[in-house]
Amino acid sequence: MQQPFIRAICLSVLMTIFAAGASAQFNISAEFRPRFEYRDGYTRLRDSSQIPYFDILGRNRLIFDYKNEQFMAKFSIQHAYIYGENNYSSDTITRNTINIYEGWFKYNFTKWIGIKIGRMELIYDDSRLLGNSNWGPRGASHDAALVQWEVVKEGYRGDFGFAINNTAPPGAFLASYPLRNYKYMGYLYEQKKFLKDKLTFSVLALLDVFQKGNTTSKTKTTRYDTLYVTNINHDTIGTTVVPTTTSTSVTTSYPEQLYGRFTFGGTAGYSSGKWKFFAAAYYQAGHFSDGRKINAGFFGGYASCKVLKPITLLVGYERLSGNDYSDTTGLKTTSTSFSVLYPTSHGFYGYMDMFSQQTVSGNSAGLTDLYGRATIVLGGKTSVEATYRMFGLARGYLPATVKKPGDLPYVEVGRNLGSEVDLMVIYKPVPNFEVNAAYCFFLPTPAMERLNGLNEGTSKWAQYAYVMLTYKPVFFNSEKH
Repeated sequence: MQQPFIRAICLSVLMTIFAAGASAQFNISAEFRPRFEYRDGYTRLRDSSQIPYFDILGRNRLIFDYKNEQFMAKFSIQHAYIYGENNYSSDTITRNTINIYEGWFKYNFTKWIGIKIGRMELIYDDSRLLGNSNWGPRGASHDAALVQWEVVKEGYRGDFGFAINNTAPPGAFLASYPLRNYKYMGYLYEQKKFLKDKLTFSVLALLDVFQKGNTTSKTKTTRYDTLYVTNINHDTIGTTVVPTTTSTSVTTSYPEQLYGRFTFGGTAGYSSGKWKFFAAAYYQAGHFSDGRKINAGFFGGYASCKVLKPITLLVGYERLSGNDYSDTTGLKTTSTSFSVLYPTSHGFYGYMDMFSQQTVSGNSAGLTDLYGRATIVLGGKTSVEATYRMFGLARGYLPATVKKPGDLPYVEVGRNLGSEVDLMVIYKPVPNFEVNAAYCFFLPTPAMERLNGLNEGTSKWAQYAYVMLTYKPVFFNSEKH
């Protein structure tokens, strides 16, 4: 645990020295975010064999920011944990709850182009495909390098990012990479604003590459040993052969067998007065991680209107394509299930996160989400939000376990998965401090029970509640000293 803090102290000293320059800015800030939860069907329906429970999640961050005319840098130490996962006298190393969340620098060659290198968050548009997964205590950051350009007066910006992942210590080019991360990634992002920033268009093209998964094979070797049979006088009176069979497991890796997945699409947003409109569409091709081809897509959008000064109403719809599990022949070679890649999933498909893993996996029957939301702002410090969602399958078939010859590997189900109601209150009594509380419940259908591996009629009332406190103090700001 000492190394991260030693590094942080050294970095803070260096940055303080640099910040002495008139044009430099240096900040030291933090984030403290405990969350108290009641989970009773959160992320997955439960039956009578499971019981609801309480837990407390926590995250603490110490953040250093530095900026001058040519350089920017950020260094963030993170302690993300579940209350009680370490012994009360532990230094928190055992469960790896302390790590470096961000550590990057950016050098601006000119006023409009620069390069950014290190461990960083990747956030674009509404965080649909690339986000920081902020709801989870650990968040999400990437080891990457970016070339960034921006012409502020023209409302134009763009990024070209890439990553080459390897194990430590690094091996040769195309060495085996057994981690779950992508092995290589590259993307191009472009954004342009029009009509005094009221209209915004963006495009994103992303290629992520995975190594074929390791395979394990077992070989059996039989050895025949000859035993001699003797009588009571130890005279040999015969022989017998005894077979001995041993089993050996051999794991084979495929560092040169790579599968690339290509995702292309964009967004459009318009805001004027009390109205806001947003739409997004993406197409996915290439190959799935098991070698199958991909032919999948996503589209969605919403419209919102501030009907009164404190009240905003919103309605939206989204559809992710999915696999047709009844097409057993086509499914062997092609996946039609869309993956949202590396998003901030929480909030897109309900605060109970019932479909967060399904939408990322790229191996599902797809999803539709029709929703409406009302938000009321009270006194400038409090907002109340109520959201109703209706979920459905894009395809009316789910995979099934084959128990005996003749069984089908799929089952037909109704497309309606059920509905979710999310009620949330956010209160900001003072600057830098926020209280976020919510109560959510899910009303499932038999298809939803089947999707969660339960028998029809066996699921229990699914509900989720939390209270989250977020405090973000600023310890030092060079502009105020």
